Amino acid sequence: MDENIVARLKHRIDEARRLGFRVRMEPLDGEEATWCEIAGVPTLFVDLAQTAAEQLRQIDEALASYRCSHPAADDARESPVPESVDRAA
Repeated sequence: MDENIVARLKHRIDEARRLGFRVRMEPLDGEEATWCEIAGVPTLFVDLAQTAAEQLRQIDEALASYRCSHPAADDARESPVPESVDRAA
């Protein structure tokens, strides 16, 4: 049986954390969801205004981009980054 979309989204967020990402869920006002490094910490921006399915797609694309530029990322261990998901105020 296929996992539902919300469970898959949570799994992918956990995967991003294991790779060392800080995950920020914010309304991006039409900007593209992506990742960047902030003070040396890879940070993943996900558009809070999108559906869970679209957020999952955004994370998949960002992680694929990250893995292309960081080939050793699949060997990453647990991150020291806090596990909470940042949400816009």
